[in-house]
Amino acid sequence: MKFPLRGDRGSALLELALTAPLFVTLMMGAIELGRVAYYSIEVVNAARAGASYGSVNYGNAFSTSGQADTVQAAKNDAPDVSSLTVTNPLTYCVCETLTPSSGSATFSGVKSCLDPTITSCTTESGTTQQYIIDYVKVDTQTTIDPLIHLPGLPTTYTLRASSRLRVLQN
Repeated sequence: MKFPLRGDRGSALLELALTAPLFVTLMMGAIELGRVAYYSIEVVNAARAGASYGSVNYGNAFSTSGQADTVQAAKNDAPDVSSLTVTNPLTYCVCETLTPSSGSATFSGVKSCLDPTITSCTTESGTTQQYIIDYVKVDTQTTIDPLIHLPGLPTTYTLRASSRLRVLQN
C-alpha cells in the first residue's frame, strides 16, 4: 500500500529549481571568459600584424602616411574589435658587437636610430664586428565591457598587447 504523502512526484522539479541558478551562473562565466580570451587574442594578433607590416615596409613605414598604413594594418587584423587603439608605431635600434673568437655578443641600450652611438656602429676589426639591428614596435589596446556586471568585479577590462619585430636588412 502506498502512502499519498510519501511520493516522489515533484522532486525533479525541486532539484532543477535549486541547481538551475548555479548552472546558469557557470554558463555565463564560461561565456564571459571566452569573450575575454577571444578579444585578448585579437589584440595580440593586431599588434603582431602592425609590427609585421612595419618591419616589411620599413623604408616608408615611418613617414606620416606609412604610420597610418601600419596602424591600419593592425586594425584590419582585428575587425571584430571596434574600440581597438593602436599607439603610434615606432622604430628603435640596437648596436650589436660580436666577438667571433669567444662567441659572445654585447648590445647597446635601446636608442633612436639617429643617435650617435647607433650611427657610429659600423666598425669592423680583426677581433670584433658591429652591426645595427633595427626593430619595429607596435602597441595595441582595447577596453571591453562585460555582459553582466557583478559586484566586486571590474566594470570594464582593459586588454593591452605589444609586439616588437626585428627588421631584416635587404
